[in-house]
Amino acid sequence: MKDFLLLIAGVPFGILASYSYEFFKSKTDRMFDPIEMEGKWGELASIPGEQRCSMGEIRFDKRRGMWAFDGTNYHNDGRPFCHWITEASYLDKTTRTFHYIFSSTLVESGEKAYIGFGIVRFRREERVWLPDRGFFISGNQGEQYRTHSMVPLDTIPTDRAAIRDVFRSQLGLDHA
Repeated sequence: MKDFLLLIAGVPFGILASYSYEFFKSKTDRMFDPIEMEGKWGELASIPGEQRCSMGEIRFDKRRGMWAFDGTNYHNDGRPFCHWITEASYLDKTTRTFHYIFSSTLVESGEKAYIGFGIVRFRREERVWLPDRGFFISGNQGEQYRTHSMVPLDTIPTDRAAIRDVFRSQLGLDHA
């Protein structure tokens, strides 16, 4: 009977100890090794082509309980090509990678055209981890694996001239 009572008392204690460990580990990681990815980001794909630049925002979506990276991919002349939204995501704090599945809606047709998968990698800058590079693959016709840079942006412009200016001045597209 004594062993049974110890077992009954030990289960809640074990659950409480496990929860406490995870809570304090999470607090310590956020305090001493934080990942700061929230904000507006620009991307320049490394493969030559017509839609090399994208701009989007990474934020924590409380309603869905996940990190979302939503944005727009553009033609090199500044016209929007497609809008993408995050369908599912996972932030791996151990490997410092952000994995996301996205769906894209083509601007010209308004149809949800394809699903893709992307990863954002982080670099250490002083005391924080910031998005550095990434890659994605998507299911649109003729698509291939693409790597891209990650550049922080103050704002995401809406008019074509300002979009092309961001392509040249911040993302490094030389012929926008």
